[in-house]
Amino acid sequence: MRCLFITQEYAPLFTEGGLGLTSRALPAAMQRRGIPHDVVLPYYPWLLDRAGCRTEAVCSLGEVVVAGRSAHAEVRRLLDHGGPCDVYLIRSDSWYDRGGIYRDARYQEFGDARERAAFFGICVNRWLARQGPSYDLVHGNDWQSGPALAHLRADRGDRGPALLMQVHSAVHQGPLPGDLSGLGLPEDASAELRRVAPDEPSLLLLGLLAADRAVTCSPTYARELAAAYAASPLGSALAGCALTGIVAGIDQDLWNPAAVGVATSPYSAADVTAGKLRNRRLLRDRLGLADREGPALVGICGRLVREKGIDLIAEALDPLLRARRIQLVLIGPAEDSIREDLRALHDRHPDDVRHLPAFDQETAWLLYAASDFALMPSREEPCGLNQLIAMRYGTLPLVTPVGGLADTVEDIERRPHEGTGWFIPKCTAQAVAETVEQALERLRGEPGAVLEARRRAMARDWSWAESTTGFVGLYARLVAG
Repeated sequence: MRCLFITQEYAPLFTEGGLGLTSRALPAAMQRRGIPHDVVLPYYPWLLDRAGCRTEAVCSLGEVVVAGRSAHAEVRRLLDHGGPCDVYLIRSDSWYDRGGIYRDARYQEFGDARERAAFFGICVNRWLARQGPSYDLVHGNDWQSGPALAHLRADRGDRGPALLMQVHSAVHQGPLPGDLSGLGLPEDASAELRRVAPDEPSLLLLGLLAADRAVTCSPTYARELAAAYAASPLGSALAGCALTGIVAGIDQDLWNPAAVGVATSPYSAADVTAGKLRNRRLLRDRLGLADREGPALVGICGRLVREKGIDLIAEALDPLLRARRIQLVLIGPAEDSIREDLRALHDRHPDDVRHLPAFDQETAWLLYAASDFALMPSREEPCGLNQLIAMRYGTLPLVTPVGGLADTVEDIERRPHEGTGWFIPKCTAQAVAETVEQALERLRGEPGAVLEARRRAMARDWSWAESTTGFVGLYARLVAG
């Protein structure tokens, strides 16, 4: 069995969040299980330049026309990326040399995002049809893969690859205008999409209609999707694809508190308290935070958007910052309104708040190693990798019990001897503030209990071993038909 993994991100070179981490770790883990994987994604020139990575030409795809725009495309192979899988890049600078993977500098989605996905889908299909490798299964990810799966379904005949669509978040569906004619989609796929969803067509739905099966990132999120979209065309498509949920894993070699790195001071569960203090001093020095005893460090890493509950942070944490009970560090791009809130929060507390809008691997390592708590007040969280990474470092997550957060975190207040974090009961600023207060009181009044919780969290195995077992079975069933 040989598989192609279609994505828009690949960590650590091209990533905005969990998709990039999954796109690197899952194919690599599956390859170690004896199922060869290749990865294909767009070529982002500015990120390759920044990383200093080399590529080599594979083939030209000629001119590709979408929405009246003609652009040359080629396939290149990524070199020096350090992973075991071959990584192929679709290069067309007029479509992908933007300075952002999905959004502009103001964190606004590119106005031609649907056309970009259509272009990418045509390119992937043309590459495979002309001279690309032969695959038994193609694994698409999110709505940007919808056109590629539609083309592959239209062209596969009786011997083509099985098609799997992974839904990392149904918040983002790639909604389409009524007129699909300029996207170059297969005629049958366009007709089916218009018939099934005349009022709400989307590229996610297009991909699900093409796919043989669908998977998402946790069992709880699969149930949430089935309930939320039960009466809609999307819900029918998910049911038709027999949606299942498999909890994602993390690369425990990449996220390893005991590793000796440039930025971090290594530690284990045995010396987690001292290790966190050492790394906190390093982080404070790196970011210019006040170096004082007392305040706990709260870390947030990922996309800083409303669906992640980040709009609640300023109101919830301002009193604790004013009382100098916490320091706050956030890493990730933010929506306009949230970025303004964070700037104002920093201006009120310049010694204790930092927001780094661009992801930086070394600072992320250091933040997880230094933090007491990882705050994730998400309204929706299909899996959430940040809480898994946090627990690997003995950083206790404070989460809303939704999606994969409910599947992976044990609430200390309900199960004090098994707990690995805290549940935020509601997605409100008050509930966030009260939960952080609970965690701070435990840290102050019961440091031994918190230490044991840190050690329990670090002992959990969130590697890809368990997840790949689920995917191996799913792949086998798909290929067998």
